[in-house]
Amino acid sequence: MTDRAWKAFERRLSRALGTHRIPVTGERAGADFADGLFCYQAKLGRRCPAYLREWLAGIVAAGNHRGLVGVVVWKPKGTRDREALVVVRFRDWCDLHVGTSGRRSAPEKSLTVNRGDSCEHCGAPFTPATRGHGNRRRYCTNRCRILAWAARQPERVA
Repeated sequence: MTDRAWKAFERRLSRALGTHRIPVTGERAGADFADGLFCYQAKLGRRCPAYLREWLAGIVAAGNHRGLVGVVVWKPKGTRDREALVVVRFRDWCDLHVGTSGRRSAPEKSLTVNRGDSCEHCGAPFTPATRGHGNRRRYCTNRCRILAWAARQPERVA
């Protein structure tokens, strides 16, 4: 069977996040790929409202000027606040989530944390644990992951 564009798109996104695409076997329940915290469904060829793209471009530019990530929180009229959508560029999501931009393939290292491994931000040691998904553990908490990401960003313009 030929590799369809939507399937290749799912595969590229999953690799960028250090995981693998879930094959369509009837067991995925709508998820195209998943990692430890999220399950994703990728859509290729669906139209995004022009105003949403404009808002995202504007906030990304404003965020870049301040050294921050631009995010749009969008809630259609008549829906509850908890149903609002958070829109962020995939490149920024990868930087925050995986920690490296442009990841091309699954991790080379084992997904098992060794006794000597420690957090790349604070140096706290990891307890031995097997990880059956994603890339090897790099940070002890989400807070350390975000602080490490912030440290890699260019300094803020005053």
